[in-house]
Amino acid sequence: MARILSRADVQRCLTMSETLEIMRIAFTALANGQTLIPQRTALALPEQGVALFMPSLLQTEQQHALGLKIITVIPQNPFRKLPRSYASILLLDPLTGRTLAVMEGSWLTAMRTGAASGLATALLARHDADVLALFGAGAQAVTQALAVHTVRPLREIRVVNRSDEHYQQFVTCLQALLGTACPPIVRAATARMALTDALLVVCATAATAPLFAYEDVMPGAHINAIGAFTPQMCEVGPDTLAHAHIVVDQREATSIEAGDLLQAYERGMIAPLATLPEIGELLTGKATVARQAANLTCFKSVGIAAQDAATALHVYQRACAMQIGVEVEV
Repeated sequence: MARILSRADVQRCLTMSETLEIMRIAFTALANGQTLIPQRTALALPEQGVALFMPSLLQTEQQHALGLKIITVIPQNPFRKLPRSYASILLLDPLTGRTLAVMEGSWLTAMRTGAASGLATALLARHDADVLALFGAGAQAVTQALAVHTVRPLREIRVVNRSDEHYQQFVTCLQALLGTACPPIVRAATARMALTDALLVVCATAATAPLFAYEDVMPGAHINAIGAFTPQMCEVGPDTLAHAHIVVDQREATSIEAGDLLQAYERGMIAPLATLPEIGELLTGKATVARQAANLTCFKSVGIAAQDAATALHVYQRACAMQIGVEVEV
């Protein structure tokens, strides 16, 4: 029997604190060579759409998971009043090959992406950091803010975005998740206004040009950059990256997909991407980031499939324990 899990089911099975710990496990496994992660396969769809196929195998003493995530990105969907992207995850038993679950993947993706930034923030951000400048108010924004607030309780969130509707949705959703613990949220008219006194920065957009100038970034700030996932995209400019200690989720993936880093390297402003430390190496002590209070740090993530497999396994196990979802013969 396989378990079918809806978005609501996944939300019931996953908290941010749990997801932070899952990311610690997944990135540690990556650093220890306990994962197999082929590069994602892209398939062109009509109307400039794309389907991304992301398989992964995770094998640690505690976790054994074989997963496949499929994401479709359809630029024309907003005109149809449909989400721009959809995600589904197939989870299998790597020992028997049996299908364990099929689950809605968009919320899981948002949670694991947010938690990766939260983990990086816990490792790299100054302990007195409590103001977040958030660029973008789309699908990833809520869980990015939630994760950062979980590890560095915030006194203010400043949002820079274009859509009034998305901003209001962001505020409503984050307030619903955090309740009375939700910090004040304001909308900043400019990047400079958002960045003033902000020691935490999150970039979660589809930008193709830098979102802010290096001169506007506070000394000692930590930046999580998660939006640029093709060589043509860019959120953090080369001048900012040239002054930052950079950590990545996986060198191989960022060397192919991370437009921010690729463009900065092409200009000779950062070290070769193959030399950058991975977050899992910080967790295992294989790499360190020696920083002073005024140094910038930047976590660049394009997302890796092991994050999905580890999170999907947790969701499946929790769903079984809670007896939620629909069981079907496959």
